[in-house]
Parts: sequence; structure tokens; C-alpha cells
Amino acid sequence: MKKLFLLLAACVLMATGCKGGTSKAAQENVTEPAETAIEPAFSTEFSFDELFRIFSCFGDNIMTKAYAAQSTKDGIKDELANEFKGRREFTGETNSLSHSFNNDGCSEDFQMSCYRYSADRHVLVMLLESGGCDVTSIKYLRAYEYDPDTNSAHEVQLPFNPAPKRDDFEDMVRLAGADVASLRDAMNQGDYLYEFHADNVKVRLNDPMDYDEEVYNGDLVVNYWWNGSEFLREKGYRYACIHANGFASIILGEPAPNFHFDYDPLGYGVTYSQGGDLWLINLGEEETLQVQMENGKVYSIETRSPRYRVSAIAYDGGEGKKQPYVGACINDCISFGSGADAPVVKMLMDGTISIEVSSWNSIIAFRTSQDALATPTEPSDNGPVIINNPKFKNDARIESIIVWREQ
Repeated sequence: MKKLFLLLAACVLMATGCKGGTSKAAQENVTEPAETAIEPAFSTEFSFDELFRIFSCFGDNIMTKAYAAQSTKDGIKDELANEFKGRREFTGETNSLSHSFNNDGCSEDFQMSCYRYSADRHVLVMLLESGGCDVTSIKYLRAYEYDPDTNSAHEVQLPFNPAPKRDDFEDMVRLAGADVASLRDAMNQGDYLYEFHADNVKVRLNDPMDYDEEVYNGDLVVNYWWNGSEFLREKGYRYACIHANGFASIILGEPAPNFHFDYDPLGYGVTYSQGGDLWLINLGEEETLQVQMENGKVYSIETRSPRYRVSAIAYDGGEGKKQPYVGACINDCISFGSGADAPVVKMLMDGTISIEVSSWNSIIAFRTSQDALATPTEPSDNGPVIINNPKFKNDARIESIIVWREQ
């Protein structure tokens, strides 16, 4: 079934008002206060009873017919409670309810996610409903401010600051090597997906043009954090486009995409070596990528840009570790152990330190300089030297990331 998509512009038009503005009726099916006390304002968690009370506040002036009636809400209460319990146990998130009705291949879906305002006991409620048969689309995304004292809510503007726009994703679309003209047409329509979590929302470019690989490998996402009054965009969010198969849609073992950077407004440039076996991609003065070719196909891809990080699917350094990116502290990203999955640390003949991890049938290597080691080690003219029990200085940083296929 095709992925969800929506027209952001239409959603913004539907969502009117602001915090403290004119009330909009959203309480056709008002329920009595739940027995469980509402959490204090400083808590980011919600009880199931609190969420169900909020959900019950919205009637058929807000919800589609599939979920509007209180009798329907009561009928799925046990299912909602089980789903809530499962999410809490597996992800620790306690701010959402979701459900799906499916009839003969057609679906009616909703998700409700809640965030507390820091100024009072009010709650921001994000309501998203979708449905369809052959194609599933979002019916609406709306935002409401809920007052627990009156068990009522009024509609507010979508609280994303600044709101996502097409240009947010242009950079990755270019480096994905996608059919830029077609994908840009999709972006012009403002098609987005929203992924709600306990304290943040990821807004993802949805592509109705069937460029699933470009979107998946390119991680076309803008990330927002809830600050108690609105969602603020995370500055410098890094695309998680370094993965086991390559970089975005530059895939190992396949011909490289045709980038057409000659007219790129973002300032990219591409230079090919005389034999065509090395492609250098730059953004202004920044060296973005080196694509090494072999027999007309991609052999390896290396980046020295801090704009991108390794996908968690490709490498996970363990609890408390950041996803690796160029410029990150090595000790903050990589775990050094003694098991089969432990990174292999080598000193190359030129003194470069290569920290290599296996990911499926590929190698992802984090490169740094010789002086990053806490214990001095000298290179050998006879080939790479394996460093056992490596120790890196606290300020040692990743200088480049390279991925290639195992032979």
C-alpha cells in the first residue's frame, strides 16, 4: 500500500488560531473527568486514562465518522489500552494513541499525540487522520490546545517553527542522484509525512512519485523538538544517508547517478578524473564526496562533510553513543570491545587510522589521524598494522567516513 501523504499547504489552511485565541468547539462528546488524576504540568508522560479523556473530547465536528461517536471510542478502548501499553514497554513513549479500522483492504486510521505546555496545565494535541483503499492519504493534520480543567479544546496553528518547506530537502535530493525534475515536482506539491514521538516530531518528505529508495536512503527529514510552547527545528540536523549499500542512492557495485550539478542553485560542483575513475563532489569550498569508480561501477564512497551521519541501521555504537559523523568525538560514537562485532582498528601505511565495522556485506570505516591515538604507534612499510585494545584521546575526532564492499 502506498505511503501516507498530505498537502502541507492545505493542512496549514485548516489549522487556524493561536494559543489563547478564539475558542473552536471540539467537545461534542464531552466525558466526565477520569478517576486517575492528571499528571503535573512538568511531567512529559501521560497516563492512558488522561489520553483517552482527551480523545473523548473530540466529536464529529473534528473526527471523521469512523472515530467521531463516543460509542466507537468506548468500543475500541481496550485495543487502545493494549497498544498504549505495548508502546510504553517497547519504546518508553506514553504520549500517543493510534488505531486502524480495516475493511476489505480499505483503512480508516487515526493518531493522537500530546505535548504539555510548560506555562500551564494545558496540552497541545496533534490529531492526524488518514484512510483509503488502493491509495492511503491523510485526511487532515490539525493542532489543538486542550484545557484539562474544562475538558475542552480549541484549534491552533500548526506549531512548527519555521514550517518545513521544499528547500529543506533539496540538498539531499541532489546527492541522492534522483530524477531531480520529477522529485522537485513532488516537493512543489508540499507532500510530507509526520512522525510523532514523546518530545520531538520528524517531518519527512513524502514522495508520491515512487522514489522509495531515494527517500529511504537519503533520510529526507527535518527534525523538531518540543520546547514547551512550540516545535523548534533542530539546527544542523544531519542526514542519515551513510548506509551499508553506499551513500544515499549512490549504490556500491552499481553505476553512479548522473548528477547534473552544472545548474544546481545550491552551489554543488562535480569534477571527474581524467580516466573517470574518481568523482569529486564539492559544495562551495567544502569537499563533500569522493566517489571511487571501478570498471564503470561505484567501488567506494568517502565523505569529509559534517552534514551527514551513519544510519542507525548500518551501525549502532551502543547505549549512550551518538550516530557517527565527520567531526564527532570518536569516544562518543564508537564502542571498542573484544567480541566478533568489535571494530577492527588499523594504522595504514601513510599513518591514517582506520576504524572499520562490518555492515551486511560492506565495510564502514571511520578515518582519523595518527596523533588521535592515546598511545603512540608507528606505521609499517609492510602494510596495515592491527592495533589491539586501541585507546583514543578524549578530543580525537572522525576526519572522514568511507564505505566500500567486501571482496
